[in-house]
Amino acid sequence: MTHRTTEKKEKKGLTGLNVAVMYIGAIMGAGFASGRETWQFFGVFGIIGRVGVVIFAVLFLIVGFMVSYNAEKLGTGDMGAVIVPGKNKRLKDLVGYVMAATLAVVMMAMSAAAGALLHQQLGIDYWIGGALLAILATLTVLGDFDRVSRVFKYIMPVLCTLMIAVCITVIVVLPSGEHPAEGEASPVAPNWAVSAVLYTSYNVMAMIAVVASATINAKDRKAVLTGDLMGGVFLGILAMLILITVQIDGGLSQRLDMPVLGYASDVSDYLGILYTIVLFCAIYSTATGNFYGFTTKLKDGRHKKKIIIAAGTASFFLGLVGFKNVIKFISPVMGYAGIIMIIMMAVNCITLRRKEKMKIKQEIFPDNLVRVTGGPGGEAVLIKGKEKSVLHDCGMACFAEELISNIESELGDRSLDYVILSHSHYDHIGALPYIIDRWPGVKVCGAEKASAVFKSEGALNTICSLGRSAAKLYGKDPQAAKADGLRIDITLRNGDVIDIGGETIMAIETKGHTDCSMSYLLRESGILFTSESTGVVSKEGILRTSILKSFEDSIESADILRLMPYRCLLVPHFGIVERDLNSKFFDMYEEEAEKEKNLIESFIEKGYDCDRIFEEHKKVYWSEERGKQQPYSAYEMNTKIIINRIIKEHKNKL
Repeated sequence: MTHRTTEKKEKKGLTGLNVAVMYIGAIMGAGFASGRETWQFFGVFGIIGRVGVVIFAVLFLIVGFMVSYNAEKLGTGDMGAVIVPGKNKRLKDLVGYVMAATLAVVMMAMSAAAGALLHQQLGIDYWIGGALLAILATLTVLGDFDRVSRVFKYIMPVLCTLMIAVCITVIVVLPSGEHPAEGEASPVAPNWAVSAVLYTSYNVMAMIAVVASATINAKDRKAVLTGDLMGGVFLGILAMLILITVQIDGGLSQRLDMPVLGYASDVSDYLGILYTIVLFCAIYSTATGNFYGFTTKLKDGRHKKKIIIAAGTASFFLGLVGFKNVIKFISPVMGYAGIIMIIMMAVNCITLRRKEKMKIKQEIFPDNLVRVTGGPGGEAVLIKGKEKSVLHDCGMACFAEELISNIESELGDRSLDYVILSHSHYDHIGALPYIIDRWPGVKVCGAEKASAVFKSEGALNTICSLGRSAAKLYGKDPQAAKADGLRIDITLRNGDVIDIGGETIMAIETKGHTDCSMSYLLRESGILFTSESTGVVSKEGILRTSILKSFEDSIESADILRLMPYRCLLVPHFGIVERDLNSKFFDMYEEEAEKEKNLIESFIEKGYDCDRIFEEHKKVYWSEERGKQQPYSAYEMNTKIIINRIIKEHKNKL
């Protein structure tokens, strides 16, 4: 009942329109809105420049989708992670910091633009407009993402409407010239085709951080896709309108820092004043968005605000080089750097797409193993040695009768000699009391910590409570869950071996899911029974983490298991993994663990509490299919445990 009620609640987050305005606002700065960039990259080439605008619109839309896809699949808005494929953390950090520096340059350009705007329209000194812009953007960014998103939400729709109205008015009122060839192309963007690519890549550098953050904060996937499509199409249309406007008089466009403003003023003083306001707001929104992107690479702490203020001040002083110089020389150079970023991001996107399509498949159990699971939940596997028989885990209490029947049909007259436990959770040990009742002489083996759990009244109550919840979920008798007789007869430590005749089973401590988690290697057969510390695989073949105690311990456990001499992997809740994935499985797991941790940490940095982070986690990781395999109450309890643990670790770092 709990999960159904929760699922009906409206999910909070950015809508498709919100995503679109952030997408647009990321590049709707002085260069774009003033017509300076459009003239420099397209207008100087005459009519053929309009083909370049179409290419820019298509490329920009494609790249926008890539940014959102990578951010969504990785569960992070970190620029380095979104761009760089693979696991090289140092390269991701390096790219992230390069991108941050680039965004600081954009902030410098916006400062220069604000100075040029107020100088051209009001005749005041350049430094006044630059200082005003730097102060406003810095104060906004100090309020973090929520304040930045409100800037886009309320300002951009109005700005876009006014820009379209002004451009159409200018095109209708002013007579078009013959596009005199007075434009001077940038030496680093010498033709329209190169300019189209450079303009795309240059703007992508400014867009990645904002669009990735908007993706992570979106209401759902549909909102992301809708926002990207709306934003990309609108930018293409607006860019074409601006290009037609600035090509009315090439000579005027070449001379002015802000061509569209000049045309607006020619039509009417009032229209010029209106567009001055539009431009300043556009400059402010883009400066804010890009400066926020820069701050995402700063570590939280007492010095963060001081660094933001210092960077804002530095941007103002560097912006005094002049707006024309920034657009003519710095922007194209940034475009070449952007091409490299787009290539890496495309490789990352293709890699993530391949992983998404790759579902893990099951293989048939070897002859010495039999799946004897009584029903849904934890798996139970019978290992038949020449002399001894061993049961790996027992499943849930409510399916004990089916489990025992399956074991009896396999063993015949043989006895059950050992039970080896992966850990002490209810869905793996729930049927153990019934196994002990049926085979009183069985030796139960597990970690020392599991023995301590079985002696804890609180833990036993939890085991029974979750067992009853599972019984209700699957329509079984809730009274089946009992904890009487739970015990450990043989305490296993790392490297301990059990000889079952023709086969030896080695115990391997693999903490992470719990402190009592154990993996087991059938040494002669080369079959490795992994624990939940190194992931579980759903019935649909999706690899998930199952970390409750420690991400660090979990990754260490994966590193230990990858070195074991195994020939096949038996994964909890799934079975034997297709052998082609043997060499890749633990790499896949570590990537998934990093993705989940990044997702949780991104919301911690936004100041979300455990309950709110859980709701965001649920959007990504809970589904109806998962609900068929795991009670919602267990998912909620387990997830909140690890969220609180990461919150605690995060606070300790500050």
